[in-house]
Amino acid sequence: MKHILLILTLICAGIIKISASPLFFPTKLKIGHCLSQGNSHKELKEFYTSKLSPEERTKIAENLALQEAKSAYQSLECIRMSGLTKEEQVILLADHSHHRETKELMFSYYENFLLSDEKTIRLSAFEEKNLRNFLEAKKELLARLHQAEFQSLSEKLLPLSTFQNTYMALFFQHWEFYQTAPDFLKEGLFD
Repeated sequence: MKHILLILTLICAGIIKISASPLFFPTKLKIGHCLSQGNSHKELKEFYTSKLSPEERTKIAENLALQEAKSAYQSLECIRMSGLTKEEQVILLADHSHHRETKELMFSYYENFLLSDEKTIRLSAFEEKNLRNFLEAKKELLARLHQAEFQSLSEKLLPLSTFQNTYMALFFQHWEFYQTAPDFLKEGLFD
């Protein structure tokens, strides 16, 4: 069982790394040129590990959130301008929803791994509560991001600020958790 959870966590990390992007999901449609895998950022590691002032950390988070938001927005704009038929739009929305379901399933495996007895036995009551709050907040923010993408694909393109604010919330939520997480949960985070 322990090996299965480790394998699932590695697969989850791989999927998240592959799709850790503003807007990238497998689709049967020929809109690959619109989708962006995003960039890996040296600034992101610095955001978590450096002893930056709150102002410097906020500036980095704002820049990263803006980059992610712009990439997602450009992808959504490109898809909307590609002139999809009604049938193609149905396929696109189904592919996007299928990708969301896959990410949610992988997140639940990740969540179960972090909340396993093997991990939680090493946590104090405060740390366990903090971990549960982090996972719940992350799940909610990811759901908001998906909803914004879905609405922008199916109805009206939402403003850039919608995406920027969500990415900013994700960065700060991760940073807050990183500050209080025990070292054994941080190990290997940036390898």
